[in-house]
Amino acid sequence: MPSELRRRRLLAEAEAALDVRWRDDCPADVGRKVAALVTQLSELPGRVYDRADAHLEIGSSEGYTEYDSQAILSGGTNGDGEEANRLEALAAVVYAYAWLSENDHTLMMTDYDYERGIVYHPEDFIETVNYILLGARVEWTFEDGLFTQRGNSVLHADVVKPASVLLDSDARFQRASAAFQTAINRLSENHPGAAITDAGTAVQEFFRALGVNGNSLSDQLNAAQKASIITGYDRAVLQPFSDWLNADRSTRGNAHHHNEGDVTKADAWLAIHVACALMVRLSNEEPRYILAARERREAAAHEAALTKAESEAEDPDPDGDTLVI
Repeated sequence: MPSELRRRRLLAEAEAALDVRWRDDCPADVGRKVAALVTQLSELPGRVYDRADAHLEIGSSEGYTEYDSQAILSGGTNGDGEEANRLEALAAVVYAYAWLSENDHTLMMTDYDYERGIVYHPEDFIETVNYILLGARVEWTFEDGLFTQRGNSVLHADVVKPASVLLDSDARFQRASAAFQTAINRLSENHPGAAITDAGTAVQEFFRALGVNGNSLSDQLNAAQKASIITGYDRAVLQPFSDWLNADRSTRGNAHHHNEGDVTKADAWLAIHVACALMVRLSNEEPRYILAARERREAAAHEAALTKAESEAEDPDPDGDTLVI
């Protein structure tokens, strides 16, 4: 829809100016989208919400909850409750839908007066929820029957996050950052072929930011070695990554008019992980140091803001222009 495309464009612009921020909560618009999905892919949505409410009670520390999962996800312009509580409700709804799809053997009466089982669509439901979460940069995903934080994945914590912070911390990498963000957006829009192409573009733009040109990643690795940006040993390690990424783009990437159904989400994630690993490796920085540097920058900015606020509170008229009568 045009409104969603505009939202994604504004998000990309904000990330280009600042950086990619992964959320540890659930914004209201995500809740409404998931609520609409429950309605669309459930013949009896009330059963999903009833089961979700039971999940919320069982999972709570005191054995009860004040929140109604349906109201939290779909209620009002801003949604009901806190965004952290909405994330809890969303997780409960996903768990409920997955459980019911396997265990709900209730029969329902059709308009033609015969009974049949309730139909669920767990693969479509879970895949769409994950795309919605990714598109909103929510740092949670549902995989292998568990709702887990992306940061618990070694690849996300040690590769994707450091790469996004690295690209956004240096103006030289603006083009690479834009391509990387586009790759994430394309994946969240269920266009894995385009995501692969954009991941490769991010690496090529990263090389160009380092002054290394070439028509392909292999050409740029050759040029980087000649310029002593990488060693022969580095090239031997990086070349297989480059070969895979180039091969995937040449035979399956969207620039070569591929059939989108031939490329899987796993292919796209692999391309993104490979691209991130290459860029972090080329930066000669340890992932933990990249993240620590951002934390120091944010702490310094926060301290400066506090100092400024205290100064203004102590001397609201630093120029002495106030007229006293």
